[in-house]
Amino acid sequence: MNWSPPDLGLASVRQDEQLPSYTLQTGSSLLVDGPASVSLVSGEAIVLGTPLENLGMVTVREERRLPIEARTQATLDVRLGPGGNSREVEGSTIPVSWAEASSIIRQTLGTVAILGDVNSGKSTLTTFLANECFNDGLSVGVLDADIGQADIGPPTTVSSSKLSRHILSLQELSPENARFVGDISPSNVSQKLFSCIERLKGAAGTDVLIVNTDGWVQGDDAVRYKLDLLTTISPGVVLGISSGLELDPILELQKTPSLKLKRSAYARTRSREERKKAREQGYRRFLQDARRQEFRLGDVEVRRHDAYKQLKIRDEESLRGVLGGLLREDELLMSICRIEGLRNGAIAVKSPLQSSPRIIELGAIILSPKYEEVGFEA
Repeated sequence: MNWSPPDLGLASVRQDEQLPSYTLQTGSSLLVDGPASVSLVSGEAIVLGTPLENLGMVTVREERRLPIEARTQATLDVRLGPGGNSREVEGSTIPVSWAEASSIIRQTLGTVAILGDVNSGKSTLTTFLANECFNDGLSVGVLDADIGQADIGPPTTVSSSKLSRHILSLQELSPENARFVGDISPSNVSQKLFSCIERLKGAAGTDVLIVNTDGWVQGDDAVRYKLDLLTTISPGVVLGISSGLELDPILELQKTPSLKLKRSAYARTRSREERKKAREQGYRRFLQDARRQEFRLGDVEVRRHDAYKQLKIRDEESLRGVLGGLLREDELLMSICRIEGLRNGAIAVKSPLQSSPRIIELGAIILSPKYEEVGFEA
């Protein structure tokens, strides 16, 4: 599964809102909330382990935050879009414990599992660690196992990618391999999720593999799930981002060496509605240029995401709006789709796919024609 990295929103940044050149003193940081764009005019600055001078004009997408740290006195060109904002803070936004974890990872190599609650900064930590390892000339893979807030692939999927350059967001990575899980809640599909992770992990082949996980960590069921998840990932080290005791039941019961990291004081918090909006943007990202296609029921295997057997479908049965996965024979995801319905022994879908799938899996999410989440399959 190969997609181009997404357009992160340059067009949304209005050029007429350019600020005067901003001077950032050595050791200070500038937090830029998107939509915005930033470029380095002079001096030295870093962003999540990446020298800013290597990046040219950097775009900050809406609802994202970019921390820029001055290594020397630095002059920045900052342009804010509607709703964008920037503010200066003293010191680095990267906790010392993150830098210490990076040093350990770059020496030990292998697989790293990232744990943390919702809005704890797991994706930011994953990005920082990936860049730090890339700086050392290591081959770096990222496995995105957060099916509800997927960054690399579409929501409801597990995907993996290898770094070929520095990144400022996991969404800049193009999914090289992906598997359709079909739901956004790991509690509903834990066994399938484990199977998908295990298959993708086996194909990684990098010096360092960073596995970013979901934010379900509190409660007895979550603890059992996370322990089983860690058994599946089989990491060499577990990194847990915590602001209190919420990860202790997991970290104390699992057997792998672990580090408890401080949550960044500057992590941007998203509401439940904002996370839903982010998923809907994810569906649209991977369904852009979708067109209507029909596949004869005799030519494809149609099944539910949670049942590995052919589904008996009556021609009059309505599946309109169901999110689906179009799979190859080996069950790797080719594309997601929106089911349009059944007619005359054929299943109609909207998808950007240019070839025919072998399998169509029906997920648990119902999408509107504008790819908004409007319901869930029982």
